[in-house]
Amino acid sequence: MSKTEKFTEKVFTTRLPNYTKKTSPSSQKAEAKMNDLLSRNDLESTAQPHNEGKLLVLFIHGFAASKYCWLDPDIGNMGWVKDYIKDPDPIDWGWHAIPPPPYIPVDWTLSKHLVPEGASQMLDQKDIEWLTYSQKSAFGDIKVSVEELKQVIMTIKKIYGERKIIIIAHSRGGLISKSYLDNVNETNVKKLITFGSPFGGTFMSAMELFRLPSKHFLNRVKTARKLWDVSQERKVENIATNQMAPNSDFLTQLIANGCREGIQYVNVAGSCSHITNVYVWRWSTSSWKRKIPLARKKNEQRNELIKNNKPPIEWYTLPSIPFIHAHNWILEPYRFLEIYPKIGYPEVLLGDGAVSVRSALLDVPCVKHYIIHRNHIDMTCCKEGYDIMLKEIELSKKKI
Repeated sequence: MSKTEKFTEKVFTTRLPNYTKKTSPSSQKAEAKMNDLLSRNDLESTAQPHNEGKLLVLFIHGFAASKYCWLDPDIGNMGWVKDYIKDPDPIDWGWHAIPPPPYIPVDWTLSKHLVPEGASQMLDQKDIEWLTYSQKSAFGDIKVSVEELKQVIMTIKKIYGERKIIIIAHSRGGLISKSYLDNVNETNVKKLITFGSPFGGTFMSAMELFRLPSKHFLNRVKTARKLWDVSQERKVENIATNQMAPNSDFLTQLIANGCREGIQYVNVAGSCSHITNVYVWRWSTSSWKRKIPLARKKNEQRNELIKNNKPPIEWYTLPSIPFIHAHNWILEPYRFLEIYPKIGYPEVLLGDGAVSVRSALLDVPCVKHYIIHRNHIDMTCCKEGYDIMLKEIELSKKKI
């Protein structure tokens, strides 16, 4: 692998998706049947066909995204979600020059990162069944995705019976979900939870002006395509963002429709447009002070751990030769760049960077509102977001 390829792999998430999934032979068979009836192969679920009447969470992703938004957030959010082991307090999302293990030379490179746990894995731990898929038209007309959602929910009833469905949707996915509820006669959906959905519009709709070059770039540039379509199964047929423009006909009608009776609506807005910090690490002055007794002690710890068959993760940073590695090697973080949009849009000044708080909250008395200090990208894979999901799911369980 060339240096350029290594750099690309670090900056852009080009690895294959990696996530766990709680399944069984019966759930796998039901999942395969769902895909077969819908003539697709990307739908994933942990639902058991014999659990009729049990809650089922249906995840709907946003614009230019995929199901990995919920399964593997780092992949699903185009590699922008990065949580680091060595991040200085307070821990945040960011890019860093890696602080090397003690006793070895400094490696000035982008940091290796921990991949945040996806919402699907979080639900698996709570024994909550879920289903998700990648929209075939993640860039196009919202009405096309509404029809797709309608077919998915109809097929859920065929395979899993009468399930109480909770939709958890991000960004454009919330518009799709509400439009579905506004236009379908019967549904098993009992609650809609939206994260950063632009009910009042977003300035990001201006992307419509660059739809042709954007379409060619997303389809033809291999690295770019892999960011939004890891499986290489989809294609950008059309880019349509004008429906998300403030005061568009689509949004005007969506708001005029109000809230459907019998459905609980929950809106979550983000109030932080801060994208990330960039850190480098530098040696402290005391790093050059030799401390041979300390190095010997650490060497003894290393030997003892190896003798007791402990995994390498516990001892690989300890010195193997104490005399050579008799320095403190203390690294200190230094933030030299803060990536934070300094533009005067409400989406930035009073929002998550893509959607303003006001736009993400429907102005209807029956709608429950939450505001969390997260940006648009990581609000669906953070502790605050997961706490809201679990809280609202538990409240729905009590009503069954």
